[in-house]
Amino acid sequence: MKKSFIPLLVSIVLFSCERWEDGIARDIVLPPHNPQIAGSLFIDSMDSTLSATISKTGGLFDTTKTGVIKDAEVKLYQDGTLLHQLKDFSVNKTYDKFLGNQIGLVNGELILEVAHPDFETVSAAQIFPEKAVFTAEVDYGGTTFFDETSDALTISFSDLPGENQHYLINLHAHYRNGITGQDTSEYFPLYLETTNQNATRINEGVILLSEEGVDRDLAIRFATGINSINYLFQLEYRITVSTLSEELFKFYQSYSAFQNAQGNPFAEPVILYSNMSNDIGCFGVSTTIRKWE
Repeated sequence: MKKSFIPLLVSIVLFSCERWEDGIARDIVLPPHNPQIAGSLFIDSMDSTLSATISKTGGLFDTTKTGVIKDAEVKLYQDGTLLHQLKDFSVNKTYDKFLGNQIGLVNGELILEVAHPDFETVSAAQIFPEKAVFTAEVDYGGTTFFDETSDALTISFSDLPGENQHYLINLHAHYRNGITGQDTSEYFPLYLETTNQNATRINEGVILLSEEGVDRDLAIRFATGINSINYLFQLEYRITVSTLSEELFKFYQSYSAFQNAQGNPFAEPVILYSNMSNDIGCFGVSTTIRKWE
């Protein structure tokens, strides 16, 4: 059996080599990459500075690094009228404009347009969402946080009929009296712990919450990690809620998935959400409100 097997194996190898010579193995020629603008701008109603990142795409095998694009025209229109032009190119390599005060809640349609003589002009449209309507209640010492007694904070959102609402929530502690020994001029970010199944953690201190397409009131309960009783109630919580546009919500969702995939060799590739006209980059807006409890 061994003697008959060896000649058969040799003939298979020789036949395979002939097939390679006949051209079964071919070089794959990739089409040349056409660089495009990658533009992103995120605006919140509390922003006093607009800051856009404008760069260019690169091919898979490009030897040069992708980078920011200089001399781009970055314009923001409101209902067809030029509202702002971002001309200042900062040390952070972003296109900026200082407003002098908060942008506030802009009415009508906003259009971001990015132009450059070497690239195709790209754009995207956004409308500021309505601000969140919510109440907050603190249950002092009402839960545990890593086996330690902690305040529980419940935030209840009223539904806005017909609107698919998406919220970004973060919490800070502020010590109101120096008797605690803490700095009364600072707001300390808190790590929020929740068992709410609709909540997505964006980073240590920020939670994403959505109606998920169903008109309804929402409520979420957090462990704050602080026991106010220990501080003789000499602190308050600053609750910041940003209502996100649909596009900005999708971007945060994809960003969260991208973060979770990092370092995992078995994770599926994640593409960040885009709403620019060339499907590269994102223009998003949010409306923020704060309360103290």
